[in-house]
Amino acid sequence: MAPDSLQLGDVAVTVPVDDRAAAAAAYDVLVGTADPVTGAWAASNGSVRAAAGESAPWAAFAAADVAGATTLLGRRGLLLDADGRADAVAAVGIAADAGARAGAPTLDHVVYTAPSVDAAIALFAGRLGLDLRLVRQFGDVAQVFFRSSSVVVEVLAGGDQAADFGVWGLAWRVADLDVEHARLTREGLALSEIRVGRKPGTRVATVRERALGTPTILLEQAAR
Repeated sequence: MAPDSLQLGDVAVTVPVDDRAAAAAAYDVLVGTADPVTGAWAASNGSVRAAAGESAPWAAFAAADVAGATTLLGRRGLLLDADGRADAVAAVGIAADAGARAGAPTLDHVVYTAPSVDAAIALFAGRLGLDLRLVRQFGDVAQVFFRSSSVVVEVLAGGDQAADFGVWGLAWRVADLDVEHARLTREGLALSEIRVGRKPGTRVATVRERALGTPTILLEQAAR
């Protein structure tokens, strides 16, 4: 029998890259050495995989009961292929194991795009059952925030960049942005200057490395 609700947690993100070797070199510096078996870079709450030939990035959320989740999503109009990827919304999927590793760096949030706020809420809250936390409006674009049991999902809804659902970027949480910025710069990665983030109490820096396959920022949250 299928469950009445989904219990989604960690997230496995797949990003398309042109040069797998260049991506590996950049992620090794940013996150640490990839898993020798899966080739993915572990986070404490998920993982990132670089794949040559993928048409667009997508993310699979870990479900404790994959079979039950697949049945329930089918009832909600999302059919999954053999890889756990939704046919109607190819940017999302379900996985049995997201490749998380204790002690690894943490993904603060995964950023999606969506055609509208209503479409974002219908998919992430209505179909996937994530917890809707906040909606912020900035002109013709809204930020909509959801949460699984371990990952924040930020959705940029509306505007010119959000004609469809897609994974738009990743934010990595760091304890000391000054130290991490200096380390990555010393290791040869290109970064922006540190700036105040939109979320109160945060500072961020952009990692300007196209080899990563997706927009990437570092985020420091001030102690409460």
